[in-house]
Amino acid sequence: MARAEPIQIEADSWMLMRNPSNHPVAIVNRITDTTGEARFLVLTWHANPAMRRMTGIYISLEDADSSVTSDMAPVERVHRMNAGPPNARPAQHSPNGRRA
Repeated sequence: MARAEPIQIEADSWMLMRNPSNHPVAIVNRITDTTGEARFLVLTWHANPAMRRMTGIYISLEDADSSVTSDMAPVERVHRMNAGPPNARPAQHSPNGRRA
């Protein structure tokens, strides 16, 4: 079966459909890198943009489209309450309750 063409939804965004085609599997966003060149970011599709995860950066829309398979599933977001920034160490407090 032929692969569906990317569907342009905004000036710099495309939806990628695969079988089954009841929802997109990925979204591609065109950005400009620090040298002024276009780059195409591939993100797993999820209706909630905060749940989308980047899977790659490509130099063309065709390369981005080719990187997407039908089995790309959104990555579940892990909620870590009060965990602080990644790889952070707990704050060290002095006896008076202030940070050391």
